[in-house]
Amino acid sequence: MKKLLFGSIILMLFFVACSKRDVPSKVTTIDSNIIKPPLPNTIDKTDSLKVMAYNILNYGDGCQGTTDTLNDYLDTIIQFVQPDLLSCEKMTSFQLTSNPSTNFALGITNSMNTVFPNRYAYATPTNQSGGVMNVLFYNQQKLTYVKTELLVSYITDFDLYKLYYNDPNLSITHDTTFLYVAVNHTQSGSSSTTRDQQVTEEMEVLRKKFTYFPNLIIMGDFNTQTSSEAGYQAIISNVDTTTMMSDPSFYPDKINSYPADWTNKSFLYESYLTTSTRLWATIPNSCGTSGGAMSWYDHLFISPWLVKDSNYIAYIPNSYKTIGNDGNRLNESINSTSPVANTSAPASVLNALFQMSNKYPVTVSLQIKANRSTNGPADPVEQN
Repeated sequence: MKKLLFGSIILMLFFVACSKRDVPSKVTTIDSNIIKPPLPNTIDKTDSLKVMAYNILNYGDGCQGTTDTLNDYLDTIIQFVQPDLLSCEKMTSFQLTSNPSTNFALGITNSMNTVFPNRYAYATPTNQSGGVMNVLFYNQQKLTYVKTELLVSYITDFDLYKLYYNDPNLSITHDTTFLYVAVNHTQSGSSSTTRDQQVTEEMEVLRKKFTYFPNLIIMGDFNTQTSSEAGYQAIISNVDTTTMMSDPSFYPDKINSYPADWTNKSFLYESYLTTSTRLWATIPNSCGTSGGAMSWYDHLFISPWLVKDSNYIAYIPNSYKTIGNDGNRLNESINSTSPVANTSAPASVLNALFQMSNKYPVTVSLQIKANRSTNGPADPVEQN
């Protein structure tokens, strides 16, 4: 009996000792990440970033009027939305000169800065393909542009832009909060073969470049007709979940669910539809698609870090919006009073959206925190 009791005590002590070895190591690791004190002289600050993707329908080709006229419409939209990051897709090819009448990116920048002085700058785009161009504009009071990298050049260029947050503590922490933005404009049409190839190649390049995704947004006009297209799946699906992007209304918001067919079942996604702002083929012009809101081509995808608030920047839940779409625009113009008047934005903004493009812009909001303790995870090493 004594031997049995002694053996039981020894066995119990063994398990207690093992548990004491396991638990403290885990707790210590977590606590060191959570309670690491702020560095001296750093300040606590929480900021926001409004991100907007907008196809501006061959801006600069003259079909819809002069660039001055279009700039006035865009200024009205910018004043209402106040984006900190704005991608403008499908701009007519231009040269990066110092002349705003020929450098369309500079012309738009100068015009937006008449609304918000000294706020906007543009990141240098590429145009190796020689097709339409996509440009990223940013709020230079909040962000600093680092570089542009061409990911794919196939019909249009797919660029990756690197920026960082103008953290008030940066001179103390020397720990930079980076944000990467990839801007897309894919091939339209009922067949997805070409755009599948464009986006699949883009994602392959990104996954070779990053072993896990940093703070990353992929946004623009994807022309996808369903979530089952191979290009869309290349973005949201991957064996390695650290390089799997999220379409916010599906995840993390969980408002919509897969599979999704927003072309043949557009009535299920009325408030998300992005094409077209116009019912009639000749009003206000004959430059873009008509038919009213009928499909969802424009998207903003966010990386796991943004979903989980892993590195000082986080997606604000339920902030994904289609600007100007009140959920009653199915087969109607944006400014139509049928079936009801659109009150999602002022009439002047709705008119500007109607005149500016056949596409609705889409937005998300991000929260960004000042880094006080150099406590974030390491950014992935960029592979060339």
